[in-house]
Amino acid sequence: MNIILSLLIIGFIFYTTKLSFIKCSTNQKVFLLVLLIGHYTSMCFAYQDTIDFPGCDAFNFYKNAVEADSWVELIGLGSTFMTFLIYPLVKAGVNLFVLTLLFATISYQAFLLLFGEMRKSKTNNLHFYGIPISQFFFLLPSLHYWSGFLGKDVLVFFILTYLLFEFKNKASIHFLHIFALLLFLLLRLHIFMAVFVAVIIYFFTQKDVAKELKIKMSILALGILSISISIIASFEKINNLTLGTILEKWKEINWFALHSGSGIDLSELSYIGRVGLLLFRPLFYDAKTDNQYFISIENCVVLLMVSLISFGLFAKRKQIKMANEVKMAFLIAICNLLLISVYIYNLGLASRMRLMIMPFLFYALHQIYCNNVDKNKIHIIFPFFKK
Repeated sequence: MNIILSLLIIGFIFYTTKLSFIKCSTNQKVFLLVLLIGHYTSMCFAYQDTIDFPGCDAFNFYKNAVEADSWVELIGLGSTFMTFLIYPLVKAGVNLFVLTLLFATISYQAFLLLFGEMRKSKTNNLHFYGIPISQFFFLLPSLHYWSGFLGKDVLVFFILTYLLFEFKNKASIHFLHIFALLLFLLLRLHIFMAVFVAVIIYFFTQKDVAKELKIKMSILALGILSISISIIASFEKINNLTLGTILEKWKEINWFALHSGSGIDLSELSYIGRVGLLLFRPLFYDAKTDNQYFISIENCVVLLMVSLISFGLFAKRKQIKMANEVKMAFLIAICNLLLISVYIYNLGLASRMRLMIMPFLFYALHQIYCNNVDKNKIHIIFPFFKK
């Protein structure tokens, strides 16, 4: 069973990679091969860490599925639902490595979707080997490491990417869309709420949307958000949603943070500080382990390049135009960032949760930069990048 499934997955990997490969220029073919090798190398590290740290989420999903007496008892939200999804495969004899390979392949398909659109953009400046510098964000090891685990975030990342490009292609709503949204809601309800807010903001800022439709969407949004808040309160065992119960839950999260491996004191770090933590930390000054020092190098590069690109876009802000799906990707990234920053409590979790923020932020910045900046005047924006 495991050998057959592994061969099928590997065949699918090479088939989908070949479909992208034949559409690429020579330079982009090299990039795609590096992406492929980097992704599955990172998956190997993720699998090894799953084995070495049996208390991690990925191992617990597998363990709970093995120990469960029935499929019905696993119906629930979040981690419980994740175990529910893999239960049939585990009971059929699929081992942890093959499950990890399967989930890494699911996230790889999301990267292929993003790559397929980004490879079409070109620039004569801020490029390396003919590839825009902003595209190299998608080779960051941490993104591929966290997308190489057996976990909820891998599925959410794929679902978001899939729906984003279905939106771009103006596909009619069908069963797969509804099924994907249902999975998304059951896996990460609070992220679902953030994305829902992003969709509402998108339509409210579109000039071609009728006023009557905006009013109907407002009523629908309030209804869905009210139901979602009630479900979250029930899930967190909050009987009365008051300021006191919210503060009590906040204290519980802070206590957990202070007793976790790389936790932070939420009472001493401002909201803006947590936004910065989620985007760019750890940096060298707060790295404590070898892995954190490695990630801090990555974060310094990201901080520098995002700052440069953002500065360039700000200088051209009056001329910027965004395609619909780019605007949606940007709003998804920002809404997820603002929500997750509310409760983020340690550096490890911050690194993992970026999977639902950074790919969409990088995609939006790449598309906006390549499609808006006057390539012949780039040196006016970045005088230190003169030819």
